[in-house]
Amino acid sequence: MLKPKVAISSDFLTAFAGIPKSKQKKVREFITRFEIDPTAASINYEPIAAKDERVRSARIDLEYRAIILHPKKGDVYVLVWVDHHDEAMAWAKNKQFEVNPATGALQVIDAVAMAQVVSETPPAPAKALTDYGPFETFADDNLLRTGVPRPLLPAVKALPTADALEALKPYLPEEAYEALFWIGHFGYSVQQALDEVGSKPRPPADPDDLANSLEHPDSQRRFATVKSATELAEMLNAPLEKWRIFLHPSQAQLVRRDYSGPARVLGGAGTGKTVVAMHRACYLAQERFTASTDRILFTTFTRNLAQNIEANLKNLCPQALKRIEVVNLHRWAVNFLHSQGIDLEIASNEEIDACWRDAFSAIGAEPWGEAFFRQEWTQVVQVHGISRKADYLTAPRIGRGVRLTRKDRVQVWELFDEYQRNLRAMGKVEWLDVIRQTRQYLAQRGNILPYRAVIVDETQDLHPEELKLVRQLVPANSNDIFLVGDAHQRIYGRPVILSQCGINVVGRSRKLKINYRTTEEIKNWAVAVLSQQAIDDLDGGTDSHTDGYRSLLTGTPPAVKNFAMLADEITFLVETLQRLSHQVSAETICLVARTHRQLTEDYLPALEQAGIPVYYLQQEADETGVSGVRVATMHRVKGLEFNHIILAGATANYLPLHHLVHPDLDDPDGLVRERCLLHVAATRARDTLTITSYGRPSEFLPVEQGNV
Repeated sequence: MLKPKVAISSDFLTAFAGIPKSKQKKVREFITRFEIDPTAASINYEPIAAKDERVRSARIDLEYRAIILHPKKGDVYVLVWVDHHDEAMAWAKNKQFEVNPATGALQVIDAVAMAQVVSETPPAPAKALTDYGPFETFADDNLLRTGVPRPLLPAVKALPTADALEALKPYLPEEAYEALFWIGHFGYSVQQALDEVGSKPRPPADPDDLANSLEHPDSQRRFATVKSATELAEMLNAPLEKWRIFLHPSQAQLVRRDYSGPARVLGGAGTGKTVVAMHRACYLAQERFTASTDRILFTTFTRNLAQNIEANLKNLCPQALKRIEVVNLHRWAVNFLHSQGIDLEIASNEEIDACWRDAFSAIGAEPWGEAFFRQEWTQVVQVHGISRKADYLTAPRIGRGVRLTRKDRVQVWELFDEYQRNLRAMGKVEWLDVIRQTRQYLAQRGNILPYRAVIVDETQDLHPEELKLVRQLVPANSNDIFLVGDAHQRIYGRPVILSQCGINVVGRSRKLKINYRTTEEIKNWAVAVLSQQAIDDLDGGTDSHTDGYRSLLTGTPPAVKNFAMLADEITFLVETLQRLSHQVSAETICLVARTHRQLTEDYLPALEQAGIPVYYLQQEADETGVSGVRVATMHRVKGLEFNHIILAGATANYLPLHHLVHPDLDDPDGLVRERCLLHVAATRARDTLTITSYGRPSEFLPVEQGNV
């Protein structure tokens, strides 16, 4: 006899997380027994007075009960809720679990709440065509394709505006709300909306076939079939991190699709790009490249992000992780060359500065200035991988503001020669030299690496030379390279064109548009920071944040406050953090500033003097077990998220940093990077965002701000 199938709902994990820790052990023990055999005599089922006769309760102990869905037909048991006895009964009383006849997805409906909404919906009066609401003219059968439960059709069609849809959100299945959102706000057809959210209605052959309905992508937003005791334990270890278990259909399509070559996924902050990349790595390791010798490389630009991703993958797919290597690209290149007997000494920033000073002293920086030479080196010589004067004389200099004749280039190269001699005399190289030598070594040796696929997170921050190395790491084949990124969040490099790096993504590009992290108000504020900037799509085109990038959450607008003096700003910050710390866990709050100096000299001493526990996020990964308000630079919070973000010290002196965007640097992208940095920091916030400054505020902040 086959073992009964056990599934678990998103609601169950939410309820489990809210149970006192002292009781969670007993719940775990019950769930373990339940997963082994839900029909065992030790599972104490009890009758329950509920709208859905298939709902039962099971005794965990004298106080706590699990709520279980089990139809009369089939061998599927679904854990849907757990709570104290009275609360569990109250939750289950009016719930109905229905396979939607139009879509085939299993939905959870509160029958009483839905009936109340229906009873309060007035009959539609006769009106002029121009007065019809956004959903009123749609045929019922068409709207039912979105997943709207039939009883709610009158309420949906009676909505006067798209904004009024928010009032129905608590009663609508997620897929229906999202599809209606695109229809109402963007004028999409039903089919366009379904395509946008990744829903593919497939009416059920048998509405009572629970096992089949659980395989529907929309069901998998909220129900997960348990395949093993190990998998169940992993779910319970982090029940609030539901992205590990429940993927949005639009994300699941990207994760499980086969691509004929490199694929690119774009998406604004909070759209789940990194989640998609991590699930993609696990999927490839478990379903596509399954030989014991197959390896998948997951890489990104910074060490901190690589550490965060590796920690998450340990929970997402611990069995497959032994074949997934997670490391930032620079570290990988150094380790690889070392394994081949090649040891290169990378020059520090101070050593590089010294080499430039010596070159300027020997050759002179006239007539262009020192800043020009350093920018010419990074934006022309290093971008094109130039090592000879002859190549520099004909190299393109697109985007450089200063024109150079052939004679000028000869003079410029003379100084570059001197700089390189100084580096060699020290026995040092730059980072990009390491990347380039690694790529050239691999090109000469052929296919000597075990990788079948490379996953790249934060692609926008990689240098063209680094992307050329990515192409060299894995043979060209199906599912070989998977890149995710967003040029609106580029805070390190300059625009890149994937095709010029040997990575062709034509026909294999997708975009995520739904922001799951921040509220619409915070998202709008962050987007406005970049509203006048032309942002690329990583392959020579342009990418617009106004193209359907929306948050499904709403909240309060960001608070922007300017103070006369630093002391006044600090007083406000202390009072705000003290108030917040009494309302929420301190670990959900992060105070962010542009520079390390601001934090260590201005804010940290004041917070510590006020007795506010703080934890300074620096290079190491976040120690989640350490209490205290998080404090970090704008660069450091990239890849992280917090319920409450306070951006402090957003003054004209620090944002932008003028020594990075000075006109003499001939770097038109410098100011855009500074704006992108503010955009990134603001979009780390889930619930509230507060921006403070003193004296003259940053030019990036809204004009309508007021002094305090």
